[in-house]
Amino acid sequence: MIRKQESFFPEPETGRSLMERLEEGLLPLINVVFLLLMFFLIAGIILSDELPPLPQSLAGDQGDQPQLDLVVDAQGQLRHEGREITKQQLSERLPTYDVENRLRVGAHENLSMGELEALFSALAEAGHPEIILLTDQNP
Repeated sequence: MIRKQESFFPEPETGRSLMERLEEGLLPLINVVFLLLMFFLIAGIILSDELPPLPQSLAGDQGDQPQLDLVVDAQGQLRHEGREITKQQLSERLPTYDVENRLRVGAHENLSMGELEALFSALAEAGHPEIILLTDQNP
């Protein structure tokens, strides 16, 4: 007896081929992808609008400088309360460490990262493991 080889995907009673059935099943997927594409295009256009200008605070207009506990200039010289100090004098001159009121350090923009890391190590040895590093907001 010779058996007729059956197809892996049997033909339904409609008489359509496998490709026709697959194409029919892909149309809803293509529609969903198109709708998602349109959604993200419109969302991108809406989000690309600039935010309205925010009102300036009164404190920013006065030009007040923040209170600094320690200032480091471009050459790495330290100043506390207007007087020049060395890294060895940090533990003597600086106030004791307080978690609520950490030491505020202002560093010059040209100070290298290596010099900053050395300063952070010296401050940690002087009893200030965490500090607040203040920077200039104007480029």
